[in-house]
Amino acid sequence: MTTQHPLTKYARLWMALAPNLLLVALAWFWPHDGEDRGPALLSIAGHQHFVLLHFPVAILMLVPFFEIWDRHAEASLLIRRLSLLGTVSIWATCLFGLLEARFNGGEYAGLDQHLWLGIAASFVAAGAWLLIFQSWRVRVVAQISAVVVMTIAAHIGGAKVHGDLFKPNKESQKTPEPKAVADHPLIPLG
Repeated sequence: MTTQHPLTKYARLWMALAPNLLLVALAWFWPHDGEDRGPALLSIAGHQHFVLLHFPVAILMLVPFFEIWDRHAEASLLIRRLSLLGTVSIWATCLFGLLEARFNGGEYAGLDQHLWLGIAASFVAAGAWLLIFQSWRVRVVAQISAVVVMTIAAHIGGAKVHGDLFKPNKESQKTPEPKAVADHPLIPLG
């Protein structure tokens, strides 16, 4: 396997940097709209954030797993392609998340933190893709870093969607109400 890539390192750098800078510009100059709803097509596209987010989670977690399993000096073709696929998919997830925030409202504690950590995860995943031709340890550290940042961002977003999974909800804390006597007719015993 060769360490030569058909793209120059500057082309790879711009391929990783430009889309992520676009995310930063969109997040900065295109804030979420609160309760207003946008055009239906963009609103529907924004809802795909919740579907797409599972894909980069799975892909980016597989990359360091395969790296540690194989432990080769050079990244295999499978690892290089999975790294690129994870990078592109987390970028797309961030883009659809921006559409969701912009056109479907939503104001909750941690929205900005979730947004910027998601963008940071896209940057770190792109950095891991850029470092794919480096030594094994550098690659694994970069890939695990991408997984960690993505996991923190996903946890903040998941807490908004699912709430605190370890706290009992209000329904489970209700005490059962006693049944009325009319619900149980008296049965004569004699």
